[in-house]
Amino acid sequence: MRLAVVDLLFCWPPHGGADVHLYHVMRGLQAMGQDVRLFVTADASSWERGAFNPDALPFPATRLDFSARTFTRRRVCKRVREAVDAWAADAVIVADGFFLKPWVCDALSDYPLVAQYYAYEAVCHRDILRFKDGAPCPNHFLYTPDACRACALARLAPDIRSGLKGAWLQEYLAARAYAPEYHAMAAQSLARLDAAIVFNRNMRDALSGFCPTVFLAPGGVALEAFPYSPPAPESAVKPKTVLMPGRAEDAAKGLAVFQAAGEVLWRERRDFVLHATVPEDTPATEWFRPLPWREHRDVARLYAEADIVVVPSLWDEPFGLVAVEAMAVGRPVCASRVGGLQDIVAHLDTGFLFDRGDARELAKQLAVLLDNPDLRRRMGEAGRRRVETEYAWDRVLARHFTPILAFLAACEKG
Repeated sequence: MRLAVVDLLFCWPPHGGADVHLYHVMRGLQAMGQDVRLFVTADASSWERGAFNPDALPFPATRLDFSARTFTRRRVCKRVREAVDAWAADAVIVADGFFLKPWVCDALSDYPLVAQYYAYEAVCHRDILRFKDGAPCPNHFLYTPDACRACALARLAPDIRSGLKGAWLQEYLAARAYAPEYHAMAAQSLARLDAAIVFNRNMRDALSGFCPTVFLAPGGVALEAFPYSPPAPESAVKPKTVLMPGRAEDAAKGLAVFQAAGEVLWRERRDFVLHATVPEDTPATEWFRPLPWREHRDVARLYAEADIVVVPSLWDEPFGLVAVEAMAVGRPVCASRVGGLQDIVAHLDTGFLFDRGDARELAKQLAVLLDNPDLRRRMGEAGRRRVETEYAWDRVLARHFTPILAFLAACEKG
């Protein structure tokens, strides 16, 4: 089967977990004998759209170059369709698409077609809005479009006017997102898909009323890149390291919760330091240290140097790659009980889950782990075993993508 994979934002080296996920899916599909090619929209003036060299990738890829002026809904859909047609694809997977995903899916809908959906593409287009006024938002764009439209436009108006939000603003304008007809198009494109792919149970439930078939296919981790690392011997002198990895500067990732938990702990003890991968000019304290951004290939070392890893996300993480990577290295994980994180972290076995935004609960969990090196070791070992059986890429592809490929092969379009 000639399988075209379309992504509007892919970058390599990666800018986030979505890029890492797609990279390994492409490599895995190729290893499974599929004839695959990645098609990506790119903008040379943007660091966040299509920043990659096709010749440097281990699988075939095509850049579809645009400028800020030429990146329009019609042109994007036309060029994507022409490229997929010219390659003579048998079927299509649409990966990351953000606001334009409904239009791109519609342009490709006479192919056997599945689309992978993240929470920000179907639930709330600006993820941090899912947690406001101190509580999770009960709304959902597909089900409550009027409420979500009013909320988003009110809160995002300064960003929209400033024009400083890069790729997401380009797509917002190109798709005319939040216009009344946009919701109708989003629902229509889901209904016309042969199937959707999601990362967690919450998203499966959210889309099941709109799409006829929804596959649950979590991400994975390359075990060879994240080897198990035994914890360092306990030291009475060296403080224990609690790490928040990933794009911690993004407010949706919960840095404020992480720091608030540190403040609570610091009133009671002095045997720890919090590390977070944030800009180096982020203020440091006695117990908090900013870490410079690391290339993805160097992240395993960062986990190995930590004693505990925290993922305090406020938004509904579609998967939670950093939690899986930390577990692969053998570190206990404290994570928000949201999105895919609640599927990944086995509470009381591989780590702890806490209510999103609850810094005091997180502080209590960290205190338990800081006091108990044997528990940290046992949870780390359990996490590694869980990753080996559930999230190693060969397991993920065989268990979840083999049925998707069989489904696509069985689809017939008139």
